[in-house]
Amino acid sequence: MKTIKVLHINTSYGWRGGENQVYLLLKGLKERGVESFLVTPPQSKLGEKIKREGIPVKEIVFKGEIDLIAVSHILRFSRWAGVNIFHAHTSHAHTLAGISGRVMKKKIVVTRRVDFPPRGPLSRWKYKNLADRIIVISRCIEEVMKKTGVNEERLRYVPSAINVEWLEKRKDPSYLFKEFPLHHPILGCVAHLTDHKGHIYLLKALPYVLKEFPQTTLLLVGKGELENYLKKEVKKLGIEKNVIFTGFREDVPEILSILDLFVLPSHMEGLGTSLLDAQYLGIPVVSTYAGGIPEIVKDGETGILVPPRDEKSLGEAIVNLLKDKKKRESFSLKGREWAKNFLPQRMVEGTITVYQELL
Repeated sequence: MKTIKVLHINTSYGWRGGENQVYLLLKGLKERGVESFLVTPPQSKLGEKIKREGIPVKEIVFKGEIDLIAVSHILRFSRWAGVNIFHAHTSHAHTLAGISGRVMKKKIVVTRRVDFPPRGPLSRWKYKNLADRIIVISRCIEEVMKKTGVNEERLRYVPSAINVEWLEKRKDPSYLFKEFPLHHPILGCVAHLTDHKGHIYLLKALPYVLKEFPQTTLLLVGKGELENYLKKEVKKLGIEKNVIFTGFREDVPEILSILDLFVLPSHMEGLGTSLLDAQYLGIPVVSTYAGGIPEIVKDGETGILVPPRDEKSLGEAIVNLLKDKKKRESFSLKGREWAKNFLPQRMVEGTITVYQELL
């Protein structure tokens, strides 16, 4: 079998679900003997974590999607590394990997993690011309790409994974009750504070919950461009005493472990691995039918799904589940078993299969 050497490109400075998946992938590839190299911006969180795994990282300043200076640095690094596959993990990375791969006459793999169609002529052109294989993390995204006109033969389904090691290493979470004014029942949402995650609908659903459970605490874990807007909405709704914005946290497993329910109110979602994290820890979940979510939450078996953008249905689902201890216990047991279908080994092996097809 031909040696696999992959140059991964991720253009994000921050740490979100996509970066966690790249970290799990590169770590798993190393364990399987696949050589990986990573290109990231300077001081990115992903780059720092990957360096600690002993994987070579090249830091490049990116100045836009079509950055020929960045491409020249990528080409130099790629030739030094002797790579035979380029793997892009963000939209801008797709352009950079596509140009570099075509110049070097190497194969190009792109991972698509979002459930909306490629926007604009450049984006659509990239998927049709600058990718030999497109990995989609959900069947929902696969259908979106087919409708966009992408050849079905180039699409490969490889679902995302949960970081079991990270979840299992959690500490005693009792310190959280000293840090925050927490009262049961505790609801939690771990997601970037951006529109498609639907936080506003969860906030509007909370008054329905407070009528039945007035002591409820809602933890919103994450940062994002809507933070100030959401804080203003909390004041308008008069629920300041019940909502806590934690900001970005490294101790997500500890936070998840104290929740009575995990809620993800997205109206667009590629897959939603935070739901898998919660299920793996035995936390009952409430979410929506958006995007790939129904592929990882079995409605009525491992959690409850409601229509997106429907705060009344969301609030009623939360209340009904809080009132039903037997159902919560059932969801907890079945959800944990279901989440074990999304271990990192599956993602790593699926990705290696894609690489092998191209060599």
